[in-house]
Amino acid sequence: MSFFNTNALESPSLETLWSDLRSGERYALEAIYRNFIQDLFNFGMSLHADETLVKDAIQEIFIDLWNYRSNLCSEVNIKQYLFKSLSNRIQKELGKKARRSSIHWMADHEILVDSTEEELIQSQLDSEISSKVKNALANLPIRQKEVLQYLYFEKLSYEDTSKLLDINIRSTYTLAWKAINALKKVILVLSIHFFFFTGL
Repeated sequence: MSFFNTNALESPSLETLWSDLRSGERYALEAIYRNFIQDLFNFGMSLHADETLVKDAIQEIFIDLWNYRSNLCSEVNIKQYLFKSLSNRIQKELGKKARRSSIHWMADHEILVDSTEEELIQSQLDSEISSKVKNALANLPIRQKEVLQYLYFEKLSYEDTSKLLDINIRSTYTLAWKAINALKKVILVLSIHFFFFTGL
């Protein structure tokens, strides 16, 4: 089947695309790429701030999709499958380079704090707060970053997140708690700083 087949022109469902990919239809691979490339790039950049590495990792997972298409499961959530594949690929590349990741958190993400702390940050509009919170995010382990991404930005359940991370639900709760607790500690320190030194 050529790229310009009737199925492609009729905008087939994701289920159909996945089935066609498993059957060796190249148009399906290209359509899946177009559907998810932006989400994958944003997700990859939220895990590691190296654009070249992220783009290479995305390319690799699509190469693998094509090379191992006959071994793919028949029923999957394509977006979650691609996210998990990209996360694994990025972590593998970071391991090869034997260096800690530099996490980039997209500027338009909401900060995961409770309403009181959120009001504090919004009311200050101070570059020091923004910088310190971003640094705190950047210093979180990549698995904590990943669990926050799935739970709060992709709106996945704890059960789905645990499956993506290949850990049990209790461990997922623990990772999320540690990440949020680390951010709250930074907010608390900033609150004390502004209380004593700015008269707030």
